[in-house]
Amino acid sequence: MSLELLHSTSASNSVFRVVCGEMVLNEKHNLHNEAVFGLVRAGGLKIEIDEQTVALSENDIYFVAPNRKYKFKDFNNAEIEIISLNFTNATAVSQDYIPQSIIRALVNGNSSSFAKVSPGENSYSFMLGAFADVKKAETEKPEYFQLLVYSKMYGLFYELFSNKYVKILDVEMRSKKYRALLRVTHYIDEHYCDGVSLEEVAEATGISRYYVSHLFKELMDNTFVGYVNELRLNHAAMLLVTTDSPIIEIASKSGFNNLSNFNRAFKMYFGKTPSSYRKS
Repeated sequence: MSLELLHSTSASNSVFRVVCGEMVLNEKHNLHNEAVFGLVRAGGLKIEIDEQTVALSENDIYFVAPNRKYKFKDFNNAEIEIISLNFTNATAVSQDYIPQSIIRALVNGNSSSFAKVSPGENSYSFMLGAFADVKKAETEKPEYFQLLVYSKMYGLFYELFSNKYVKILDVEMRSKKYRALLRVTHYIDEHYCDGVSLEEVAEATGISRYYVSHLFKELMDNTFVGYVNELRLNHAAMLLVTTDSPIIEIASKSGFNNLSNFNRAFKMYFGKTPSSYRKS
């Protein structure tokens, strides 16, 4: 899991090993131990990470935490300069550089995995200047250059965390949220064919309507209605290919009380009408 770079500097003689270079752009997935600060020098592109796609434009600065899987797509003459920080020896890094709690969160996935800072945002000017200073110091390596690199990298991480571009997750709270979500989804999985409502789920699980909606948005990047409809539509698709039941009966068995709504939702989700799906 090493980072592939063009025109890279040699690693600093320090426990945390900073390297500067140019990102190799292809549509392969990247996964590496290093934390990365990137600067889009030219063009534009998109990055896919954590089931989201984020557009990056010229002069944007971004951060990717270590051990996160991501890939670039839709290159438009893009050029990206990066600074990488090796976290292989996290204990050694923390002794000289970053508090252990932050290191542990970044390496173990208990933090935000990605951040983007664009021109005009409060932290941008400092981060752009720090990026340039680190690159110059690492390229020329004058006497005591490590001290300059230390100070600028401290500043970059300070801007990320103090301005909430990157957040450390409360693992215990997140665990509680997942347990609550499990109660909700278990109930829905048992009742989605019966016309289950948000109010019914809230009452059955003892979780407020607001918090149920919040759980879906935060942990599943979906809505309550979206989740229920996906279950119903996939159930209907299974019945279409495994039974000879009339479509109106399948719609009803899948939790839809209106055939027109079912046909519209099915075509939007699968790209085919229910009858065409059955024939294919």
